[in-house]
Amino acid sequence: MEWLLDLDTQLLLAINGWHSPVADKVMLFFSSIPVWIPLYIAIAVLFFDTRWQSYKSDSVSFWIVGFFSVLSVGICFGLCDQVSVFIKESVQRFRPGHEPALEGLVRLLEGRGGSYGFVSSHAANTFGLATLTSLIFRKKPFAVAIFTWAAVVSYSRVYLAKHYPLDVICGAFLGIALAISVYQIWKYALLKYEMYRRQRA
Repeated sequence: MEWLLDLDTQLLLAINGWHSPVADKVMLFFSSIPVWIPLYIAIAVLFFDTRWQSYKSDSVSFWIVGFFSVLSVGICFGLCDQVSVFIKESVQRFRPGHEPALEGLVRLLEGRGGSYGFVSSHAANTFGLATLTSLIFRKKPFAVAIFTWAAVVSYSRVYLAKHYPLDVICGAFLGIALAISVYQIWKYALLKYEMYRRQRA
């Protein structure tokens, strides 16, 4: 286990050390949550576009599919955020900026952040969103784009020394697992609603 943590630290220092003024600005941009609000709004709008809806049924209107989809993303974000925070508080692995052994060795462009960093909530949330929306939309170009976005956001967290590589890797797997679970609930809820509508017809 010690060798893995040592490798994790060395990768952090390498990624954090591969910097330039342009890369600093790009990574700060990708790491910022508010700048991605337009993306979230755009995805919410697409949920109500029948050309993007993979769930087709004469008994379920596109409004219901869109509503269930938006709700599922909200649930996914909530789970990813709360579970990642729970793991942080349980594991209590210091972020690089709070690790005494790394003081003076890492560049902290965005401050230290909270005390604990395992697992990354950024990685969990972005990969959770990428997984869930890709499963709902079923469009390969979108999936490639959204997973690339999630990967760059997660990389930015290591570049800025807010997380170790393992923090974001494990956070990504957490987000993917939770998103798959939420997707199964989304499908089940729509099927149950469809059965209800048919019984009422």
